[in-house]
Amino acid sequence: MKKNYLIILMLFFAFVTNAQTTVQGVPRNDLKLKAVTQKQLKAQTANATTFDDIQYWVGTGANQAAFVVQWNDNKTSDALVWGFKWDGTATGEDMIKAIAKADPRFFTLLYQGTQFGSAIGGFGFDLDGAGTNGLYKGIDKTFPFYPFDGIINTSAYDFDSYTVIDTNDHWQSGWTTGYWSYWVKDPTDSDFGYSGLGASSRELQNGSWDVWNFNPEMQPVDLATTFTPVTPYSKTIDFTKGYFMVNEDWFGHVNGSVNFIDANGNVHYRVYSEANDNHTFGATTPYGTIYGDKFYFVSKQEKDGGDTQYIPGGRLVVADAKTMKKIASFETIGGGDGRSFVGIDEKTGYIGASNGVYLFDIENMKVGSQIPTTGGGSQYAGQIGNMIRTSQYVFAVKQSAGILVIDPKTNTVIKTISGAFHSVTQAKDGSIWGIQEQKLININPLTFDTTVYAIPTTKYLGSWGAWNAGSFTYSNTENALYWNNNVSSFVAGTKIIRFDIATKTFNENFATLPGQTGTYKQILYGAGLRIDPVSGNLIVNTTESGFSFHYQKNWIHTYDTTGKLIDTKVLNDYYWFPAMAVFPDNAAPVVNSILPSQVSTGSPTIIDLKTVVSDEDNLSAAIVKTIKSNSDANIVSAEINANEELILTPKNGGTATVVISFNSNGKIVEKSISVDTSVLGRDEFTKVQLSIYPNPVSDYLNINTEDEIKNVVIYDVTGRTINTQLNNSQIDVSNFAKGFYIINIVTDKATYTQKFIKN
Repeated sequence: MKKNYLIILMLFFAFVTNAQTTVQGVPRNDLKLKAVTQKQLKAQTANATTFDDIQYWVGTGANQAAFVVQWNDNKTSDALVWGFKWDGTATGEDMIKAIAKADPRFFTLLYQGTQFGSAIGGFGFDLDGAGTNGLYKGIDKTFPFYPFDGIINTSAYDFDSYTVIDTNDHWQSGWTTGYWSYWVKDPTDSDFGYSGLGASSRELQNGSWDVWNFNPEMQPVDLATTFTPVTPYSKTIDFTKGYFMVNEDWFGHVNGSVNFIDANGNVHYRVYSEANDNHTFGATTPYGTIYGDKFYFVSKQEKDGGDTQYIPGGRLVVADAKTMKKIASFETIGGGDGRSFVGIDEKTGYIGASNGVYLFDIENMKVGSQIPTTGGGSQYAGQIGNMIRTSQYVFAVKQSAGILVIDPKTNTVIKTISGAFHSVTQAKDGSIWGIQEQKLININPLTFDTTVYAIPTTKYLGSWGAWNAGSFTYSNTENALYWNNNVSSFVAGTKIIRFDIATKTFNENFATLPGQTGTYKQILYGAGLRIDPVSGNLIVNTTESGFSFHYQKNWIHTYDTTGKLIDTKVLNDYYWFPAMAVFPDNAAPVVNSILPSQVSTGSPTIIDLKTVVSDEDNLSAAIVKTIKSNSDANIVSAEINANEELILTPKNGGTATVVISFNSNGKIVEKSISVDTSVLGRDEFTKVQLSIYPNPVSDYLNINTEDEIKNVVIYDVTGRTINTQLNNSQIDVSNFAKGFYIINIVTDKATYTQKFIKN
């Protein structure tokens, strides 16, 4: 009898002890050493906050519950409250995960899959809006942990070893030096009660409250008397203001991604995945471009087998450039790996691949056949690199072969410019340029004749072995080319080179990358260099030398047109492997008034179309001009020759309407010209020609006309006359304020009114 009594007594004390030291359903006998018991945890009713006060609701359904996190870290807005809605049944864990996924400011450390369900190790909240949610484990800050859907997972009760990256944020975690206590209140309860169960076992009721209250140093803290409602999070990003950074991302772990840097300098990470419920690109995304309000992302391979978080999109992903919403994705693009993309017209694009150039049907979103003779060679001996679309042709770099010239009217290769080229681009004045190891090659855009300019001392080696788009690029605001030097095919140099096209001079010391002291230095990665088409500023992305974990360090630098470093952004530590910057295409082409809306002629008339259209954020020289329609070809024939001249040839007396289409990077405007041929007789050609350039203009505005200029007057948008002096058909506008202006030009034959932009 005495023995049974002792057994019962022991079981009773064991039960009481375990009941008193249960945390999230886990028996914690170790806590009694610190004299922490359930009885010492006392709640204070938070009657001041009601469901009506909650501002941010997550989920949908007829049932409602409140979720509160109280950090007790002496920072403002300590006890934050969200609302959760659902139908059917839901647990406290369901509520935590739903809110963490919906609100990017909030994140949690979880140990999932234990015999007691999921253990809550820590909660964090981005207080300063810096977007640097993430954790370090222990003293090693080499490999940060970033939340996915708001969750960072661990596989042990090692919560005490985690610290937050941004110390300005809310963060508390712990298991033995502090812990999260769980307090609940259902509609039938008069007060909050301590829950010995974990979030996985907690079944929510309509009208219930869950409060997670951190106990620093194992000391209990009363619940707050009021909770602070979390303001709703807005995911709206204006993708027209800022620029994108396409990332190869971490091969073997995560598929390609894209970040966005807004006009205020804030970095928004993985914006495509954010907009498409964790969908992403294929494995290693080296190229992106915007054409006609669509964003084309090209990846080398279909998917990264190591990526278990995101849903791969394939070798080509097409998204809406203004919303990042997915339009289409393609696992295969003709059998090769992805390299590049260029828009041809409103119906067609070209895909550059490791085995040739492929047609892409933009209208129907379909990959087409290979363009003949663009294939050949192995994957790393005959791959396609950069491609550009001029007003007449497409120039595509092919490894070991040269530059292929493709006629987009017939989709055939009409010329191969032989040579070991690394890249090709078009300059502001319309000239075509290719680059080799230590040579700059000027290519006539019509005859394809070449002129070689030797690069004095530096080299450009590109990277065909692990292909990227390269740093060879152009400025839309000045007639100049830029690139960075190379030490080897896999090692970038520290210099940014500038080539002045007008004077044919090299500046091999235009700018030097920062971070060149110490053991590990900043180096370019991927394309590394691109130029904002509106401001003319250079955007340079760098990483840290040393390979391995050093590649987690990434910077984006901005240089002005003088080579001065004006801004630096530090990205979250991560293996982004940034590929290239891409700028939004906001402006449509503008047709100026020199292109007449009416033509009365009895003889063939030539109108130079090169000078009648401009685009603020794209190369005006690359605008494609086509005849969309002719209402009566029996009255007048209309054609555009290789020199981009519109030739109107009267055939019979009468009137007809000719519609000209101007396509600038996929944005299209049309101009109708009414042609009256009622007076026939003269055989000589009449040439209508007057243009102003460049437009937009920074310093000097040029007037191009064969007529004698009698008078020039410039007006601002208010109609005020601006003091103007003409000097050899040139006007100095360098002191003009930025904005729109109207110029009135009187010649000995006609009066012309045009608009220009001072930038």
